[in-house]
Amino acid sequence: MERPVRTLLAVPLLAAVLAAIVPCGCTAAPATLELIAVGRRALVEAKDTQTAQHAQLVEHIEAQQAALDAAFDVDVTLAAAGGITDAQGQPVQFTPQWVISARRGYIAARDALAEQVRTAEAAHAIRQDNLTAADEALDMASQLIVAQWNITERLKTFLLSAQRSNARPQ
Repeated sequence: MERPVRTLLAVPLLAAVLAAIVPCGCTAAPATLELIAVGRRALVEAKDTQTAQHAQLVEHIEAQQAALDAAFDVDVTLAAAGGITDAQGQPVQFTPQWVISARRGYIAARDALAEQVRTAEAAHAIRQDNLTAADEALDMASQLIVAQWNITERLKTFLLSAQRSNARPQ
């Protein structure tokens, strides 16, 4: 009895698919999955480190803002007491114009610090997004390897079954 053409073509076709799917051998999937797991753990550590560094930077900038505020208060107090001198060593007069001028200088400095915070926040968000994207890519790679492994195992089982049935006398 002749086998249908479909069965005759299916076995070599499946063997070719199997050969294409499993070029690295049987141990490739577990080893690759372990490497991916190590990479994902490293990404978590990198994210944690980056978050801690960002928090330190923001804390430092906030300390600069507090120091700037304190310096302004001291300058106003000293100017009011006649304790600030100009470039020629003359006491600075505590006038409304001096207060307005000093306030503008301090506002410009605070604005610069606020811009540093905005820039740091934006950079932090980008780095976190990049690390998250890398982790998601590794997770997808892991899922693909598991799916490939499962397909390979099913194909092996099928091919062995097909081989056994082909080996039986007709």
